[in-house]
Amino acid sequence: MAINWDLLKTHYLQGNRESQLGNLALNLMRLHILIRQGSNDIVVQHLIRESQFFVEWTVPTINLETEMQIATELLELQRSLSRWKLNWSEVWANEADREQIAT
Repeated sequence: MAINWDLLKTHYLQGNRESQLGNLALNLMRLHILIRQGSNDIVVQHLIRESQFFVEWTVPTINLETEMQIATELLELQRSLSRWKLNWSEVWANEADREQIAT
């Protein structure tokens, strides 16, 4: 079943900043748990991609004059998510790499 990313984006952007960051935090918690268990590789890959979208959709709404710290943290997270996605086969196969990501 394909994800309708446009519909998800519309729904996501209707929420306030608190709910948007809450959704992102929930995804990161799910990633932490699943990666530590070493299970559900497909679900983990989906959560990484969805989290990338959440960051991508949130950053343009940030006021850089007053929320630079949030923007910086989100961009650092986006870099990490991109690195994980890029090297996913190697990361998933190595328990030590998975543990490092989970922390």
